[in-house]
Amino acid sequence: MTMLVQALVLVLLFHIVSSRSNITTLPGFPGDLPFKLETGYIGVGNLDDVQLFYYFIESEGTPEDDPLVLWLTGGPGCSGFSAIVYENIGPLSFDYADPFDNKPQLKLNPYSWTKVANIIFIDAPVGTGFSYAKSWERYPILNDTLSAAQTYQFLRKWLVDHPRFLSNPLYIAGDSYAGIVLPIIVQEVSDGNRDGVEPVMNLQVHVLAGL
Repeated sequence: MTMLVQALVLVLLFHIVSSRSNITTLPGFPGDLPFKLETGYIGVGNLDDVQLFYYFIESEGTPEDDPLVLWLTGGPGCSGFSAIVYENIGPLSFDYADPFDNKPQLKLNPYSWTKVANIIFIDAPVGTGFSYAKSWERYPILNDTLSAAQTYQFLRKWLVDHPRFLSNPLYIAGDSYAGIVLPIIVQEVSDGNRDGVEPVMNLQVHVLAGL
């Protein structure tokens, strides 16, 4: 393989491993979004063969100082999108004012956690939402330990890609079945910090919401 081909392969792999987009409008919401929404993929596992999808919503307060929350929805297998529009965690909810309108409409949620926190909503484990694997072998039977390890790897790569949030207080939170996986992820982060694994995270506590 020539150096040029190798370079092109690396560029393509990097694009797949960490790809992101800034979203300014959504179907059903009138006008531009009044908050910063980023979506993307982070590759984890051997050769980044698992691609975990996320929604990141920046705090509407002071994002450089406000907490960074990694949110896992329960299930297992419920998309992070569920927390954004159904669980009063995210800044949007469905507007049911007109029951005869067959086009879903979105409205702002005045009680959103994103008023005071930066939140990463992740589609995990693999196979949830838009997260996918490059081979069928990477879709395991439910394995909380593997899912936690992949989520920890995701978080490390996400922070490397978003270094301005490295010093923010980090909270790992979720609801329902996520309560089984959360402590394992917290242990992964704690062990990584103890062993000096970069990036070292400003871990605070984990939060389980009974929604």
